[in-house]
This record gives sequence, structure tokens and C-alpha cells, in this order.
Amino acid sequence: MKNDLSSATHVAGHAVVGEMLGFECLGATIRWTDQHLGVCRWPAMPSPVFEQLQDQRYSPTDNEFEGIKDWVIRRTKTYLGGAVAEDHFTGDFDMAWLTSDLNMISVVTRNVFGLEGPSFDEEMTSEIYYDVDLGLEMEDLQRVVSRARELWESEVREMVVESQQWVRDVAELLNREKALSGDAVRSLRVRS
Repeated sequence: MKNDLSSATHVAGHAVVGEMLGFECLGATIRWTDQHLGVCRWPAMPSPVFEQLQDQRYSPTDNEFEGIKDWVIRRTKTYLGGAVAEDHFTGDFDMAWLTSDLNMISVVTRNVFGLEGPSFDEEMTSEIYYDVDLGLEMEDLQRVVSRARELWESEVREMVVESQQWVRDVAELLNREKALSGDAVRSLRVRS
């Protein structure tokens, strides 16, 4: 049960920080695998962000670029919210899960922070290396995780502390129910 509560706290961190940053939670679940993981669902990414993910359609000189960058930063903070909440409430977090969270937007971060211009930050781009034993190209996100934490973790931690009763209420209900609607997540904010 402790793993369920840690998972619920992690997912609650995503949901609450996401809500605070403008990402409507559509639903949250835990234990959808036997690895004690979970998921928070949000609406689909905006078209310009999806296009940037696909083929770097926009450059830093395009009007759409600042909106894409803003979305990427807010979503990265939202992904950090899971590990930060888990750490705040349990004193520990799963680095592999945080890496998996940031993997969800690694291509977009590369296609924003990896482009020459005022937003260029090589540390926010994953490293690709060739694993001889597997015969595959592999993506290493460690520097992205480290850089994202350096840039935004303290801000996200303040958000979690500011809304800790909301995070706690969502985590406890999610731990009991195993799945919540976005409306249920938001309804707990009033009580917090």
C-alpha cells in the first residue's frame, strides 16, 4: 500500500501543478501496471507544439515559437511536479519515473532548446549514443533531467508547498479510488 500512496502522491503532484499552470486534468489513475505507476491525462498538445515535435517546423524567429517554448516550460514543470510532490510528502522520489516523465517531451525540448537562437540550451537536449551491445541508438535524458531540476525545481517545490493540502487530498482519494476524473481533482481544491 505504501507504493500505491507514493504513486498516488506522484500523480497528484502532476495533476495539481498542471492545473496551477493551465493544464486541465482530464483524469488521473494509479496501478495501471503492476509497477506501481500511474498517469495524469491532459488535453492534446496544441497543433504548433505537435508540429514542432514532428519536424522543427518553427524557428526562434517565427511568431509561434514563444508560445511553443512557453508550453514546453509549463509542461516540464508539470512533469517535475510529480517527483517534487512525492519527495515532499515521502522524503524520496523515483528518478527512473522522473526520467520517464521528462521523456514524454524530450523531442519537443530538443526542438526548442536545441535550436540556435536566444533559447539555445544544449543541456535541455538529450544525448544520443550508440549502444554496441544492443546495436541500437539510445537516448540519454540525464542531463535534461538535471537541467530541468536546476532551472525549475525550486519554483515547482514552492507550488507544491503552497497547495500541499490539495495535493494530499487528491493523493489520498486517488489511493482509495485508483482513478479520478479531472472534475474530482478540481473539486478537492475548494476544500483545500
